[in-house]
Amino acid sequence: MGNLPCFLVIVLVFLNPVSAIADTYIPLGSPVYSHIKRLEGDGLIKTAQLSTLPISRLEGARLVAEAMENIEETASPYVKVLIAKLKEEFQGELDGEHGTYLKPIDQLSSEYAYSDDPSFFRLKNRDGVAIRKGNNGFVDLTAKLDSRFLGLSATPEFRVYNDESTIKLKKGYALMNLGREEFFFGKDSNWWGSGENGTLLLSNNAEPITMVKVSNSIPYDIFGVGCRGTFFISRLEEDRNDIQNPIFYGLRLELKPFRFLEIGLTKTAIFGGDGRKERLGAFWDSLIGRGENAENPDTNEPGDQRAGYDVKITIPFGYQPITLYLESAGEDEAGGLPSKWAYIYGFYLPRIGNLDRLELRGEYTNTVVSSVSGVWYAHHIYTQGYTNKGRVIGHYIGGDAKDLFLWGRYNFDTAAFSISYERLRKYFPSQFDWEDYGIKFSKELFKGGSIELSGNYSREETKNFFIQLGINFKL
Repeated sequence: MGNLPCFLVIVLVFLNPVSAIADTYIPLGSPVYSHIKRLEGDGLIKTAQLSTLPISRLEGARLVAEAMENIEETASPYVKVLIAKLKEEFQGELDGEHGTYLKPIDQLSSEYAYSDDPSFFRLKNRDGVAIRKGNNGFVDLTAKLDSRFLGLSATPEFRVYNDESTIKLKKGYALMNLGREEFFFGKDSNWWGSGENGTLLLSNNAEPITMVKVSNSIPYDIFGVGCRGTFFISRLEEDRNDIQNPIFYGLRLELKPFRFLEIGLTKTAIFGGDGRKERLGAFWDSLIGRGENAENPDTNEPGDQRAGYDVKITIPFGYQPITLYLESAGEDEAGGLPSKWAYIYGFYLPRIGNLDRLELRGEYTNTVVSSVSGVWYAHHIYTQGYTNKGRVIGHYIGGDAKDLFLWGRYNFDTAAFSISYERLRKYFPSQFDWEDYGIKFSKELFKGGSIELSGNYSREETKNFFIQLGINFKL
């Protein structure tokens, strides 16, 4: 890789003379995240920094231990149920077990989906996995190896459609911890931002990208400020229709100066590729934005860059706790700073007054730039845009769109029922509206096993009925 020396410099900066401990990540989509966010919203977890995902199992266990320490005897029955579930999930880490073990089948999941019509927007946030018209079947198997020095995880997926079947390595990685530093190589889903329906710069909408990553799930405490940092570097696909194998990298700094406030700073960029500069100087120009909008972009412009910030405020009021969040990013550069901004605004109510089992969330996304069309996720050099294998790496709605997402869920001890509504309006290159009504029911069958049934009715140019049935086992 052209700028491997730059990566090595960053690695050397992070290295500490401490013992190595193996670990693996909590996968995106795990109910662990919703349980922890529920406890955070109620004030039982005060040091969580969950705007950069995934986090490691060691960090998950640390947050569960914090909730166990802060819970009071007067806590509601549902809060006690959540903590009991999380304690069971992380019992090994809470007990300090770090032995070597191999699980050929750590988790097994199957999914059946039927769609009346192939709808682009019903494919959102699925790691780039397509759902085609008619019958779709998916079987995932996750195998894990944890040793003292290295954690390994692999998730092959078997896919069955009406006209073909295939098997593919959906995710797979090696992870090593040195102190709080995590050194990652492989492919896994990532999510940067506080949004639940999407994020502007990095989400699981596209297929996971094979990358080298340095990060820390467990925050550092620097003068009372919680600090998490992430850097990754990778290459996008070879069969692009613009420039083959461009380099894609990202940096993120997440700070928690107060228990109620989180601030994230993010930059991602695409540069290099076949026929373009990839030396360390080109990386530096891309990092600082030098040469952006150059007169001769074919030779002088460093690449396609985006940068932004996000803010999350968690207010655990006794009667009505609330979490508010904002994400904003600039698509272009003017005067050394991002410009042509997109936004996500959202709120989360972990409970409604005394209705302890009812959660509500609302989220609004706007990628329309009023002064010009066709800006967000587009570029004049990398004309295929901010995509990996045809799917947007950031928010699935793409550019020139506005989206409203509303969601509510009622939780039982071993089951949950949720409803959602989404309305999207696309303005460019063509103008149309898309609406989606969804319901979902999930039920824990036994220890480690669950079943999930969901149905959606969508209205686009044609009406579409979509149904999913999923069964999950954790062994």
